[in-house]
Amino acid sequence: MLKKKAYKLFLIVFLTTITSLSYSQINSLHPELIKPNPAKEKMFLPYMAVRHGGIPATEEWKKNNTYQYYLEIWYYSESFYVKRNHLKEGVELNESIIDISRFESSRKQNEESIVLLPGFKDVLVLLPIDKLIYKPAK
Repeated sequence: MLKKKAYKLFLIVFLTTITSLSYSQINSLHPELIKPNPAKEKMFLPYMAVRHGGIPATEEWKKNNTYQYYLEIWYYSESFYVKRNHLKEGVELNESIIDISRFESSRKQNEESIVLLPGFKDVLVLLPIDKLIYKPAK
């Protein structure tokens, strides 16, 4: 009985590892699988430009580092979402004003975090750390 449980555990760990490795390899070989939504890319490009030395430098960097670019733009545009009308009063939040890196201290390991922004009726919802496909180094 013990051997059977150990075998099942081994099989689960082995298959999970193989699946994870395959997925990451597929993404790095095919960056278009995580290609950003063009509207969101345009919306969050300024944050990438600050990180990479301006718009022209970012565009040049993107040509040589497409997969890394897609990961970073995913972080700035998809590692959170805006929950509309969370509060009864306030202004509607334009998500393009959000530099999500400013709110990393509020992000939790395995559950979503809600960030209230003074004056807005909408809130930020941060995906948990264990759901991120990328997070920039500090």
